[in-house]
Amino acid sequence: MPGVMVFLCRCCGRIPPTVDLLALGEKIGREEGVAVVETRDTLCLPEDRAAMLRSFEESGASGILVAACSPYGKAGDVVTTLSAACDGDRSHVRLVDIREGCAWIHRGDPAGATAKAGDLIRMNLGFLRHGKRSADAVVAVRPECIVVGAGSAGMAAALSIARAGHRVHLVERGMGGGGMLKLLSHVYPTDAGAEEKLKPSLEAISAQPLIVFHAKTRVVAATGYAGDFKIRLASGTGETNLHVGAVILATGAGVWLPRGLYRYGELKEVLTLMELERRRREGRESPRRTVFIHCVGARCPERPYCATICCPSSIKNAAWIKRADPGAEVTILHRDIMMPGAILERYYRGALEAGVRFVRFAADAPPVVSGDGKVENVSVFDAINGVEREIAADQVILSTPLVANADNAKLADLFHIGIDRYGFFREDDPLHPLETRQAGVFICGSARWPVASGDAAAQGEGAAMKALAILGRERLSARSLSRLPEGKLGHARIEDGFCSGCGNCVAVCPYEACALQKVGGALVSRANKMRCRACGSCMSVCPNGTIQMPEHNARAVGAMIRRAFSPREAR
Repeated sequence: MPGVMVFLCRCCGRIPPTVDLLALGEKIGREEGVAVVETRDTLCLPEDRAAMLRSFEESGASGILVAACSPYGKAGDVVTTLSAACDGDRSHVRLVDIREGCAWIHRGDPAGATAKAGDLIRMNLGFLRHGKRSADAVVAVRPECIVVGAGSAGMAAALSIARAGHRVHLVERGMGGGGMLKLLSHVYPTDAGAEEKLKPSLEAISAQPLIVFHAKTRVVAATGYAGDFKIRLASGTGETNLHVGAVILATGAGVWLPRGLYRYGELKEVLTLMELERRRREGRESPRRTVFIHCVGARCPERPYCATICCPSSIKNAAWIKRADPGAEVTILHRDIMMPGAILERYYRGALEAGVRFVRFAADAPPVVSGDGKVENVSVFDAINGVEREIAADQVILSTPLVANADNAKLADLFHIGIDRYGFFREDDPLHPLETRQAGVFICGSARWPVASGDAAAQGEGAAMKALAILGRERLSARSLSRLPEGKLGHARIEDGFCSGCGNCVAVCPYEACALQKVGGALVSRANKMRCRACGSCMSVCPNGTIQMPEHNARAVGAMIRRAFSPREAR
């Protein structure tokens, strides 16, 4: 076993006395293969790292084990520094969390916390004994990006990337940019005109030489991985092939039509919010008596989610009707009012002060629209006051949710990313909401969940920053494609001559990293290092152990398990 240098951190007294580092150090020092055990007050200060490197060089050890805080504290940076001393080989550096994972959660049991810390360190010593290093892969980065969708999110993303000096292909299935914002009259909470809000972005895109706008165009094929995607576009004029380093999906969302509900399509005075917006854009006046009905087609078994923008949109239009005609009667029938944040709360209170009336109804007692040839009234049971109300109405406005774009499923297949059960693009990790399970493919705006135009633009800028982290490099290493602070730990490796070509790994890989290829007349599996996330799914289904993760190979994992379950008195 190669010699291992063990660093124990007191963390300025936050780890002892719960974990007895003195006893722990003496016990670990007797373990096979441990060259030196060094206990320090801190490991995360710049001078500490320099001292650790000197100690490591003097010890003659070839591996390092750091027992300190979690990688989400300071220890991740410490491990990165020490890995450089091992030629960047993360398989020779291990981190054990004895602060959050031992000292802090077992304060009432010092003996148990110390024993647990010892078990974790011994397990990782076993790992260091058998862990190997994966061969890395490096690709040259194409310094261009494709943004699919030219709504608020897509335009913000394209402008951010172009201003950073990279060429952007902005693909839009319609004739021009603007997305759903083009259908609106005004936007909340500023009540600014939609055209006024769109104009600066449209002018900036038109004047930006690094943005290539592809109108009435769709993505029809895609291959590749982060830093090196090959994409084919199709339009009425033919096909175009692109070679880009990153992909941003900002396809927006669609409006759900409430056919069969509240006599929509039967009475012409029953409209959706989007149809009311169109009338506003045309300059048409609203009648004096208007009733809005919320959660039409939302928060139901088919679409149990809240679309987040319906309440503000209804209140925006209700307040507009009152401003245009102070004598108008405007009523909003709702199940709950969702106006998060101080700005939207003031917006809601402004509508109350303007005279908009709010009546709450229960989900199992929805309003009833009455009328013979035209809308006459709306009946509703007031859930707050416990009375039945008959509200005279000249028009009824239905607040319906945004639904996923119809193109999402096809794009998800092309780029091998996930969609949720409602059809929206799905992030792989809630802590990284703009990233997908495929490195280099990012999502933003209502393509991932219904959001207002301002929030969509902010997400577009965020997705652009993530794309620039790739586009700004000349070369991209597979090992660097990780969300973990200390980097990705290895890639799947398939031993030549042993693969039976069963295809189990291809079926279970969530990242489309495994594929069957014909080699010498037989089908064998191959793993794409740029896509592999070291999840280990392929290892678990390989019938003959052909697939291994060098850092987490069967011997290393077996050694960890044996040490974890051996009797403590024998340790």
